[in-house]
Amino acid sequence: MRILSSGVYAACCCAVGVLWSCSDSSSNDISGSDINISSSTDYLWSSESGNSPDKNYSAENGGTNSSSSITSVSESSSGTSPGMSTDSRKSSSSNHTHRSSSSGSELGKSSGIQAKSSSSEGPFVYTSPANFADTVNGVAFNMVYVAGGSYTRGCDNCAEQDKIYESPSHKVTVSEYFIANTEVTIAQWNAVMGGKKSAWESDKAPKIGVSWFDANNYACKLGQKTGRQYRLLTDAEWEFAARGGKDGIADKFKFSGSNNVDDVAWYSENSSGKSHDVATKKPNKLGLYDMSGNSWEWVYDWLVAYTDADKVNPVQLTGSGNKTRRGGSYGEPAEFARVSRRAIRSRDGAADMGFRLGMSAELPPGMVSPCEAANPSAATCQGDKNRDCRLITAADEAWISDDYTVVIGENGVAAVSGFPNVSGQWYTLNNRSFNVVTKSGTKTYAYYVFSEDELTMISDDGIPYRLYRRAASEAKNKVSLPTVSSPKTLQQLLAAVEPERIVTDEQLAHPDTSVRDPRIAAASGYTWFFDGRCCGGNHKYRFHLDKNGDAEFVVMDYDDTHHENILAKGRWFTVGNIGLHIVLNGKYFNYLYTAGERTMSYSEYMPAGPIFCHISFQSYERGDFRIFNKTLFDDKIKRPRGFNGENPVYEAGDYQWGS
Repeated sequence: MRILSSGVYAACCCAVGVLWSCSDSSSNDISGSDINISSSTDYLWSSESGNSPDKNYSAENGGTNSSSSITSVSESSSGTSPGMSTDSRKSSSSNHTHRSSSSGSELGKSSGIQAKSSSSEGPFVYTSPANFADTVNGVAFNMVYVAGGSYTRGCDNCAEQDKIYESPSHKVTVSEYFIANTEVTIAQWNAVMGGKKSAWESDKAPKIGVSWFDANNYACKLGQKTGRQYRLLTDAEWEFAARGGKDGIADKFKFSGSNNVDDVAWYSENSSGKSHDVATKKPNKLGLYDMSGNSWEWVYDWLVAYTDADKVNPVQLTGSGNKTRRGGSYGEPAEFARVSRRAIRSRDGAADMGFRLGMSAELPPGMVSPCEAANPSAATCQGDKNRDCRLITAADEAWISDDYTVVIGENGVAAVSGFPNVSGQWYTLNNRSFNVVTKSGTKTYAYYVFSEDELTMISDDGIPYRLYRRAASEAKNKVSLPTVSSPKTLQQLLAAVEPERIVTDEQLAHPDTSVRDPRIAAASGYTWFFDGRCCGGNHKYRFHLDKNGDAEFVVMDYDDTHHENILAKGRWFTVGNIGLHIVLNGKYFNYLYTAGERTMSYSEYMPAGPIFCHISFQSYERGDFRIFNKTLFDDKIKRPRGFNGENPVYEAGDYQWGS
């Protein structure tokens, strides 16, 4: 049985459209106009002296170099798109329509910007790359051409805690592309999405609080309005541009455009705890602003450790649950603004998450269109309610991760690789609990179908799975569907299920909020605790579920163990021993959970003993999972916080269950 997708897969038209408009910008105002990096004289210096642009750059003088002046604008005699090789121009022009909504300039024109020079042989003439600008509802989108090239991505001499995602360094080659000269601003966001800024916002500030899906949706809509292939940048493209492209990589700057973070970045020590207007710090050699600091920037890739192999146009298409963010932010220390720094982030985003646009004639290998990425389909299908047909794999398919493989047959048998492998007949309960009946008992997994090709599962003994629907031949760990002698009917399997796990549709719609699974209620003197060091994370988590019904989910930083951030708080109840819900004043925080026993210690962070595992949905980091250990209270890093005398108002509101 094949899954019928219910997602919206809008197709974006592809066009390269390389137009050039040149004028001397005297301010960094982007509201209804552009930040005209295309004419920035930071690029201009004497061909003889080889001097770099004036170091005394400031926003007040519009980024101009006082030692240079623009004297003329001329057309290129080549009649081809500036910044592209002859071969690439031929290929591009023969396959794509070039158009822009911003200017009457024609393809094949470039700008020759003359700068004063001390040379007696005449002025040095800088020929601009094929930058272009689109205008939507009076707001400009300035795109900077980045010629393809090779560079060394990553960092081998960074701090030990950063090496997990930055090393080993390795050679990367990227093809040409375009990149926005700033993060997407509030004005640019509203021009496309139709919103209005708040009274306390600046049009020129970066749009923040954006999820990975929001960013893709924005690129989708902008592409539909302009006819171009706008998209998120790849991780490799982002770092290449942050380093200044082909002409900037030799500088080996720690930050994007400088070794002095204050020259180029708004970060925790100079931002006063808030974002600032874009382009108020110095740009890098490509003319890109705020690649370090101000707001975090989404890229397309999942966050996975590097390998040392050379790569060409790499895109990390699968991962363990979180995408990559780049550049640091106004709330982070300077180290986070380094050009090689990568950080983990759930696709649901964070308060300081923004993004920057990319554009190319074709999508990088394996990347789906932003319209498709913005609207992942959980799929719909028809089948028995106790055999969720979204899970079924065809004969040549499997659910695959780096470490695990799951095959689920339409005939009611399934196999899961693991320690040991699990196989037998299967059934599901309420589209949340996947169960495999083996000779020795029933193995239970909480599962969350994120899209028709992505699935999260976690077992009752704490083994997490982030799975992708792929060709079965791609699996590293091969499993096959078993032959079950004397198979039971589905009705016979369900008849053996514990009564507390059976939930009717009526109970789902109107649950008994006094029901609390005693397996996950905190024992006296204990709490549930997860130390992220076990899995390369930067946080500790505590999930306290008091027997009296109070709940609190807290994250703690390593560098300040007494600082806690509350992720969820309120009254808790469970549904069918699989759904955990925390509600406060009508707001729900929803989790799928399992409870079990770890039979042996894997590390100091993953000791033997009782465990509680959850998958988030409709709340913090949707689709992500955590594995908590039963832990004694500790006054420092594992202390209970409770409600400190607070008395939250409990109003159940509208119960939310579906994904």
